[in-house]
Amino acid sequence: MQTAAGLAKRCGLEHYLDKPAELNDAIFNLLLLQETIQMEQAQRMRRDEPGAASIAIQRTAYGTFTAACAGDGRYRYAVETALRSGTTVIALFQRSRFVSVLRSMGIPEDAIAGYCSSVRISDDTTCIDRE
Repeated sequence: MQTAAGLAKRCGLEHYLDKPAELNDAIFNLLLLQETIQMEQAQRMRRDEPGAASIAIQRTAYGTFTAACAGDGRYRYAVETALRSGTTVIALFQRSRFVSVLRSMGIPEDAIAGYCSSVRISDDTTCIDRE
């Protein structure tokens, strides 16, 4: 089992070990950048390859996740409210898994590269608290 310090060192992210809030901001900004890049690529693809077929799937998410922190119990309601406000479900494209499945199904590398360069995610998921 790998420790957080080991993973951070391997990925060159040691400076985030004592700054989890800064890491969260960086992750959010990277996901926003990824979504923007994907939208721009999709626009270019529609413009440059008018005959390309659009292939889409829709995934539904169920289940729960937990967000937790520790501190003075007198502020429990405010902290719980802030945790609900500060968390969300995010769709994530895992390129390596996508490529691996296509390769295992015998799809040519040039076709895989084309699909990878045109992937875009439109995410309108929301967290719904049943309270």
